[in-house]
Amino acid sequence: MSDPQPLDPGLATAIESLERTIKANPHKDPTEAQPPAKIIQLPIWPEPVRGAPNPLLRSAFFAAIHSSKRKELGERIKPDQPKKGVTIAAQQGSTITYAGDQLNQYDADVFFEALHRARHHPLESECFFRGYDFLKAIRRQDGPREYEDLENSLTRLRNGSVEIKWKIKDHPLKFVGGLIASYIRDEKTKLFKVTFAKEIRILFAPACWTQLEWKERMALKGKPLAQWLHSFYSSHAAPFPLSTAYLHDKSGNTRHLLKNFHTDLKHALATLETVLGWKATWDGELITIYRPPSASQVSHLRRARRRNKSLPLRPKRMTLTHLSDLFPGLPKPETSD
Repeated sequence: MSDPQPLDPGLATAIESLERTIKANPHKDPTEAQPPAKIIQLPIWPEPVRGAPNPLLRSAFFAAIHSSKRKELGERIKPDQPKKGVTIAAQQGSTITYAGDQLNQYDADVFFEALHRARHHPLESECFFRGYDFLKAIRRQDGPREYEDLENSLTRLRNGSVEIKWKIKDHPLKFVGGLIASYIRDEKTKLFKVTFAKEIRILFAPACWTQLEWKERMALKGKPLAQWLHSFYSSHAAPFPLSTAYLHDKSGNTRHLLKNFHTDLKHALATLETVLGWKATWDGELITIYRPPSASQVSHLRRARRRNKSLPLRPKRMTLTHLSDLFPGLPKPETSD
C-alpha cells in the first residue's frame, strides 16, 4: 500500500481553523446557515403621494423662501472644527439645529422625490434614476439650468448637517447627519445614483411622517409659502387655529414686519383656495383652515375613534381648540357669561 499523500497546505490551514472554531463554540454548528441580514428600508407608500418626516414639515427647515433669499447657516467657532448649527424654528416638541446652505421648498421637492424613488431599495444601496425622469416628476424642464439646480440641491442635502430631536408618546427620538449620504452623476448618460444612510429610517418611525398628495403640491410649484402651508397642514389630521405670528415664525418667511407677512399669507391662502379648494377664516390674528382630509388621514381618525369613541369619524370643518391648550404659557381667552 502506498503512503498517504500530504494535505495541501491551504486545505490543512482551513481544517485547523474549522477545528479551532468548533472548540471555541462547542454547541454551535459552524456549517449551519446563518440567518440573512435584516433589510432596512423605508415604508412603501403609494405612488400618488410622497413620504415626508413630520418634524421637517412642521418647521422652517425647508423655508418658504425663493432661492435668491438663501443664507449660509451656522457659525464656525474654530477654523479646525465644523460649523455649529443654528436653531431652526420648529413646532413644540421638536428641536432642530442645522449648519449649511439654507434649504427651501425646491430642496424639499428634490428630497421627497429622491426618498420616493429610494423606498423600494434597501437603505445604503444606490438608487438609480435618470435626470429627465426626476425633473419631470418635480415639474421642471430638462435644460442645462435645471440639471444644475438639481445637482446643487443634492449637494446642499448632502453637505448640510442636521440634528433633529423629537418625541412620540414620550419616547425620545434623534437623527444626526446629512439627509443624503452621497450622490453621483454620470455626465454622459445623465444617470444619477443617490444613497441614503440607514439611520434616516428613524425619521419614518410610526406616527412620525406624512403622505403628501404630490399632485396637489406640484400644482403649487413656484409658490413657496403656499407649498409650505400645504405641507404643514397636511401633517395634521384635524387642523387647529393658529396665529399669523406662529405661521410667520415656523415658515421661515423673511419678512421682518408681521404686517408685510400678512400680505404674503393672504396671497398664499388665496392660492390654496383657487388651486385646491381650501378655505381660510380669520378671527383676529387666528387663522382656521378648512380642507378635506386625505384618505390616509381618514383612516388615522377611524383608528383613533375606535380607541376613543368620543372622537368624530371625520374631522370637523372647524375646531375650537385654542392655542393656549396646545402651547402652555399662552394666556387663555376671555370668556363672556
